[in-house]
Amino acid sequence: MLKQLRIHNPPQIDPPRRGATALERKDEQAGADKEARWNFSRILNWKSIDGDWWLKPATILTALTVYIALANGAWGKVYSWLDKPVSSVVINGETRHLDRQSLANSSVVLMNGGLLSADLKMVKQGIQADPWVYQVGVARQWPASLYLDIREEVPVARWGKDGLLNHEGDIFWPDQAKEYQQLPLLKGPSSETALMMSEYYDLNQMLRNVDLQLIELELEARGAWTLLLDNGIRVIVGREQVVARLERFLKVYQQRLQQDADAGRIEQIDIRYNNGIAVKWRKTETSEAQQKG
Repeated sequence: MLKQLRIHNPPQIDPPRRGATALERKDEQAGADKEARWNFSRILNWKSIDGDWWLKPATILTALTVYIALANGAWGKVYSWLDKPVSSVVINGETRHLDRQSLANSSVVLMNGGLLSADLKMVKQGIQADPWVYQVGVARQWPASLYLDIREEVPVARWGKDGLLNHEGDIFWPDQAKEYQQLPLLKGPSSETALMMSEYYDLNQMLRNVDLQLIELELEARGAWTLLLDNGIRVIVGREQVVARLERFLKVYQQRLQQDADAGRIEQIDIRYNNGIAVKWRKTETSEAQQKG
Protein backbone atom coordinates (compact mmCIF):
# COMPACT_ATOMS: atom_id res chain seq x y z
CA MET A 1 0.00 0.00 0.00
CA LEU A 2 1.39 3.39 -0.98
CA LYS A 3 1.42 6.11 1.57
CA GLN A 4 0.87 9.70 0.59
CA LEU A 5 3.65 11.85 1.91
CA ARG A 6 3.40 15.57 2.47
CA ILE A 7 6.61 17.31 1.41
CA HIS A 8 7.53 20.62 2.98
CA ASN A 9 9.56 22.73 0.52
CA PRO A 10 11.96 25.37 1.90
CA PRO A 11 11.14 28.98 1.01
CA GLN A 12 12.59 30.06 -2.27
CA ILE A 13 14.83 33.11 -2.31
CA ASP A 14 14.83 34.98 -5.54
CA PRO A 15 18.36 35.38 -6.91
CA PRO A 16 19.57 38.88 -7.59
CA ARG A 17 18.41 40.13 -10.86
CA ARG A 18 21.04 40.20 -13.49
CA GLY A 19 22.13 43.68 -14.26
CA ALA A 20 20.87 45.17 -10.96
CA THR A 21 23.00 47.86 -9.47
CA ALA A 22 24.52 47.71 -6.02
CA LEU A 23 22.19 50.46 -4.83
CA GLU A 24 19.09 48.54 -5.92
CA ARG A 25 20.35 45.44 -4.19
CA LYS A 26 20.96 47.46 -1.05
CA ASP A 27 17.38 48.86 -1.13
CA GLU A 28 15.95 45.37 -1.56
CA GLN A 29 17.96 44.07 1.39
CA ALA A 30 16.80 46.98 3.55
CA GLY A 31 13.16 46.27 2.69
CA ALA A 32 13.54 42.62 3.67
CA ASP A 33 15.14 43.53 6.99
CA LYS A 34 12.29 45.98 7.73
CA GLU A 35 9.62 43.33 7.07
CA ALA A 36 11.39 40.84 9.30
CA ARG A 37 11.56 43.38 12.14
CA TRP A 38 7.82 44.12 11.70
CA ASN A 39 6.88 40.44 11.90
CA PHE A 40 9.01 39.97 15.01
CA SER A 41 7.32 42.98 16.58
CA ARG A 42 3.88 41.41 15.93
CA ILE A 43 4.99 38.26 17.71
CA LEU A 44 6.18 40.23 20.71
CA ASN A 45 2.93 42.21 20.83
CA TRP A 46 0.82 38.97 20.70
CA LYS A 47 2.77 37.47 23.58
CA SER A 48 2.43 40.63 25.61
CA ILE A 49 -1.32 40.83 25.04
CA ASP A 50 -2.31 37.11 25.29
CA GLY A 51 0.54 35.81 27.34
CA ASP A 52 -1.96 34.83 30.12
CA TRP A 53 -4.26 32.84 27.82
CA TRP A 54 -3.92 29.74 29.98
CA LEU A 55 -5.49 31.54 32.95
CA LYS A 56 -8.96 31.63 31.34
CA PRO A 57 -9.65 27.83 31.18
CA ALA A 58 -8.02 27.41 34.58
CA THR A 59 -10.37 30.00 36.05
CA ILE A 60 -13.40 28.36 34.42
CA LEU A 61 -12.34 24.92 35.65
CA THR A 62 -11.82 26.21 39.20
CA ALA A 63 -15.22 27.91 39.21
CA LEU A 64 -16.87 24.76 37.89
CA THR A 65 -15.21 22.64 40.58
CA VAL A 66 -16.38 25.00 43.31
CA TYR A 67 -19.91 24.99 41.87
CA ILE A 68 -20.04 21.19 41.77
CA ALA A 69 -18.78 20.97 45.35
CA LEU A 70 -21.41 23.44 46.54
CA ALA A 71 -24.14 21.67 44.58
CA ASN A 72 -23.15 18.28 46.03
CA GLY A 73 -23.21 19.73 49.51
CA ALA A 74 -26.63 21.25 48.98
CA TRP A 75 -28.00 18.04 47.43
CA GLY A 76 -26.62 16.03 50.33
CA LYS A 77 -28.59 18.18 52.76
CA VAL A 78 -31.75 17.93 50.66
CA TYR A 79 -31.32 14.15 50.28
CA SER A 80 -30.87 13.73 54.03
CA TRP A 81 -34.01 15.78 54.61
CA LEU A 82 -36.06 13.73 52.12
CA ASP A 83 -34.72 10.35 53.28
CA LYS A 84 -36.90 10.26 56.38
CA PRO A 85 -37.82 7.09 58.27
CA VAL A 86 -41.22 5.73 57.30
CA SER A 87 -43.87 6.84 59.77
CA SER A 88 -46.84 4.92 58.27
CA VAL A 89 -47.66 2.15 55.80
CA VAL A 90 -50.79 2.49 53.66
CA ILE A 91 -52.24 -0.85 52.49
CA ASN A 92 -54.84 -0.97 49.73
CA GLY A 93 -56.77 -4.11 48.79
CA GLU A 94 -58.99 -6.72 50.40
CA THR A 95 -57.21 -9.24 52.61
CA ARG A 96 -58.67 -12.33 54.20
CA HIS A 97 -55.65 -14.42 55.08
CA LEU A 98 -52.99 -11.69 55.14
CA ASP A 99 -52.49 -9.77 58.37
CA ARG A 100 -52.16 -6.06 57.62
CA GLN A 101 -50.08 -5.23 60.68
CA SER A 102 -47.66 -8.04 59.88
CA LEU A 103 -47.39 -6.78 56.30
CA ALA A 104 -46.64 -3.25 57.49
CA ASN A 105 -43.97 -4.41 59.93
CA SER A 106 -42.34 -6.68 57.36
CA SER A 107 -42.26 -3.97 54.71
CA VAL A 108 -40.52 -1.48 57.05
CA VAL A 109 -37.88 -4.09 57.94
CA LEU A 110 -37.33 -4.90 54.27
CA MET A 111 -36.77 -1.22 53.45
CA ASN A 112 -33.54 -1.18 55.47
CA GLY A 113 -33.31 2.61 55.26
CA GLY A 114 -35.25 5.80 54.80
CA LEU A 115 -38.04 6.47 52.34
CA LEU A 116 -35.69 7.71 49.61
CA SER A 117 -32.81 5.24 50.03
CA ALA A 118 -34.99 2.13 50.40
CA ASP A 119 -34.83 -0.52 47.69
CA LEU A 120 -38.51 -0.89 46.75
CA LYS A 121 -37.73 -3.86 44.51
CA MET A 122 -36.42 -5.77 47.52
CA VAL A 123 -39.49 -4.79 49.52
CA LYS A 124 -41.74 -6.10 46.75
CA GLN A 125 -39.85 -9.39 46.48
CA GLY A 126 -40.02 -9.91 50.23
CA ILE A 127 -43.77 -9.34 50.41
CA GLN A 128 -44.38 -11.44 47.29
CA ALA A 129 -42.74 -14.38 49.06
CA ASP A 130 -45.88 -14.84 51.18
CA PRO A 131 -47.91 -17.65 49.54
CA TRP A 132 -51.17 -15.69 49.94
CA VAL A 133 -49.87 -12.66 48.00
CA TYR A 134 -50.91 -12.88 44.36
CA GLN A 135 -49.65 -9.45 43.33
CA VAL A 136 -48.22 -6.42 45.13
CA GLY A 137 -47.30 -2.90 44.11
CA VAL A 138 -44.93 -0.79 46.23
CA ALA A 139 -44.54 3.00 46.01
CA ARG A 140 -43.29 5.95 48.03
CA GLN A 141 -45.90 8.33 49.37
CA TRP A 142 -44.57 11.68 50.56
CA PRO A 143 -43.71 12.91 53.01
CA ALA A 144 -43.01 9.72 55.00
CA SER A 145 -45.34 6.86 54.00
CA LEU A 146 -45.00 3.59 52.12
CA TYR A 147 -47.90 2.54 49.86
CA LEU A 148 -48.74 -1.14 49.28
CA ASP A 149 -51.34 -2.28 46.75
CA ILE A 150 -52.12 -5.91 47.63
CA ARG A 151 -54.04 -8.55 45.68
CA GLU A 152 -54.59 -11.73 47.65
CA GLU A 153 -54.69 -15.20 46.14
CA VAL A 154 -58.17 -16.65 45.59
CA PRO A 155 -58.10 -20.46 45.49
CA VAL A 156 -60.41 -22.21 43.03
CA ALA A 157 -59.21 -25.79 43.47
CA ARG A 158 -57.03 -27.99 45.64
CA TRP A 159 -53.80 -29.40 44.29
CA GLY A 160 -52.51 -32.71 45.62
CA LYS A 161 -52.33 -33.04 49.37
CA ASP A 162 -51.48 -29.52 50.60
CA GLY A 163 -51.50 -27.20 47.60
CA LEU A 164 -54.06 -24.81 46.13
CA LEU A 165 -54.64 -23.49 42.61
CA ASN A 166 -55.62 -19.94 41.67
CA HIS A 167 -57.68 -18.89 38.64
CA GLU A 168 -54.61 -19.00 36.39
CA GLY A 169 -53.65 -22.52 37.38
CA ASP A 170 -50.70 -21.40 39.53
CA ILE A 171 -49.90 -23.57 42.54
CA PHE A 172 -49.34 -22.02 45.96
CA TRP A 173 -48.75 -23.74 49.27
CA PRO A 174 -50.35 -21.90 52.23
CA ASP A 175 -50.69 -23.26 55.74
CA GLN A 176 -54.49 -22.97 55.63
CA ALA A 177 -55.02 -25.33 52.67
CA LYS A 178 -57.09 -27.71 54.82
CA GLU A 179 -59.77 -25.04 55.17
CA TYR A 180 -60.69 -25.55 51.51
CA GLN A 181 -61.76 -29.19 51.51
CA GLN A 182 -64.96 -28.20 49.70
CA LEU A 183 -63.00 -27.22 46.56
CA PRO A 184 -62.46 -29.76 43.78
CA LEU A 185 -59.25 -31.75 43.96
CA LEU A 186 -56.84 -31.93 41.03
CA LYS A 187 -53.97 -34.42 40.77
CA GLY A 188 -51.38 -34.61 38.04
CA PRO A 189 -48.06 -33.31 36.74
CA SER A 190 -47.33 -29.79 38.03
CA SER A 191 -46.47 -28.70 34.49
CA GLU A 192 -50.07 -29.42 33.34
CA THR A 193 -52.03 -27.33 35.82
CA ALA A 194 -53.41 -24.94 33.17
CA LEU A 195 -54.57 -27.88 31.02
CA MET A 196 -56.21 -29.56 33.99
CA MET A 197 -58.04 -26.37 34.98
CA SER A 198 -59.41 -25.98 31.47
CA GLU A 199 -60.44 -29.64 31.30
CA TYR A 200 -62.08 -29.45 34.69
CA TYR A 201 -64.30 -26.52 33.64
CA ASP A 202 -65.32 -28.22 30.37
CA LEU A 203 -66.08 -31.63 31.87
CA ASN A 204 -67.86 -30.21 34.90
CA GLN A 205 -70.13 -28.18 32.64
CA MET A 206 -71.15 -31.34 30.80
CA LEU A 207 -71.85 -33.17 34.06
CA ARG A 208 -74.03 -30.38 35.39
CA ASN A 209 -76.49 -31.01 32.58
CA VAL A 210 -77.47 -34.25 34.34
CA ASP A 211 -77.21 -32.87 37.91
CA LEU A 212 -73.76 -34.31 38.52
CA GLN A 213 -70.65 -32.51 39.75
CA LEU A 214 -66.97 -33.23 39.30
CA ILE A 215 -65.20 -33.20 42.66
CA GLU A 216 -61.88 -34.79 41.67
CA LEU A 217 -59.92 -34.88 38.43
CA GLU A 218 -56.74 -36.89 37.98
CA LEU A 219 -54.31 -36.88 35.06
CA GLU A 220 -51.78 -39.69 34.99
CA ALA A 221 -48.28 -39.23 33.62
CA ARG A 222 -49.18 -41.29 30.54
CA GLY A 223 -52.11 -38.93 29.80
CA ALA A 224 -55.09 -40.94 31.08
CA TRP A 225 -57.97 -39.11 32.79
CA THR A 226 -59.99 -40.31 35.80
CA LEU A 227 -63.03 -38.53 37.28
CA LEU A 228 -64.64 -38.73 40.71
CA LEU A 229 -68.27 -37.57 40.84
CA ASP A 230 -70.14 -36.11 43.79
CA ASN A 231 -72.24 -39.33 44.07
CA GLY A 232 -69.05 -41.32 44.78
CA ILE A 233 -68.74 -42.98 41.33
CA ARG A 234 -65.27 -43.11 39.80
CA VAL A 235 -65.25 -42.79 36.00
CA ILE A 236 -62.21 -44.05 34.03
CA VAL A 237 -62.04 -42.05 30.80
CA GLY A 238 -58.62 -42.89 29.36
CA ARG A 239 -56.38 -40.81 27.09
CA GLU A 240 -58.34 -40.38 23.86
CA GLN A 241 -61.74 -38.98 22.84
CA VAL A 242 -62.43 -37.65 26.33
CA VAL A 243 -65.43 -35.49 25.37
CA ALA A 244 -66.98 -38.09 23.03
CA ARG A 245 -66.65 -40.85 25.64
CA LEU A 246 -68.17 -38.69 28.34
CA GLU A 247 -71.12 -37.76 26.12
CA ARG A 248 -71.80 -41.46 25.45
CA PHE A 249 -71.54 -42.20 29.18
CA LEU A 250 -74.06 -39.51 30.08
CA LYS A 251 -76.62 -40.92 27.66
CA VAL A 252 -76.29 -44.43 29.13
CA TYR A 253 -76.29 -42.99 32.63
CA GLN A 254 -79.60 -41.19 32.15
CA GLN A 255 -81.22 -44.18 30.42
CA ARG A 256 -79.96 -47.14 32.47
CA LEU A 257 -77.78 -46.22 35.46
CA GLN A 258 -79.18 -43.19 37.25
CA GLN A 259 -81.48 -45.16 39.56
CA ASP A 260 -78.69 -47.53 40.62
CA ALA A 261 -76.33 -44.58 41.04
CA ASP A 262 -78.77 -42.77 43.28
CA ALA A 263 -79.13 -45.93 45.36
CA GLY A 264 -75.35 -46.06 45.81
CA ARG A 265 -74.93 -49.42 44.11
CA ILE A 266 -72.29 -48.33 41.53
CA GLU A 267 -68.64 -48.02 42.53
CA GLN A 268 -66.84 -47.48 39.22
CA ILE A 269 -67.60 -47.10 35.51
CA ASP A 270 -65.02 -47.68 32.78
CA ILE A 271 -65.96 -45.79 29.58
CA ARG A 272 -62.84 -46.54 27.52
CA TYR A 273 -64.71 -49.03 25.32
CA ASN A 274 -65.93 -48.01 21.87
CA ASN A 275 -69.21 -49.94 22.00
CA GLY A 276 -70.20 -49.81 25.64
CA ILE A 277 -69.16 -49.31 29.25
CA ALA A 278 -68.10 -51.56 32.14
CA VAL A 279 -69.81 -51.11 35.50
CA LYS A 280 -68.30 -52.20 38.82
CA TRP A 281 -71.00 -52.69 41.46
CA ARG A 282 -70.56 -52.03 45.14
CA LYS A 283 -70.68 -54.97 47.46
CA THR A 284 -73.82 -55.08 49.62
CA GLU A 285 -74.55 -56.97 52.82
CA THR A 286 -76.88 -59.33 50.93
CA SER A 287 -74.34 -60.20 48.29
CA GLU A 288 -71.65 -60.75 50.91
CA ALA A 289 -73.95 -63.07 52.86
CA GLN A 290 -74.80 -64.99 49.71
CA GLN A 291 -71.13 -65.44 48.92
CA LYS A 292 -70.44 -66.74 52.42
CA GLY A 293 -73.41 -69.11 52.21
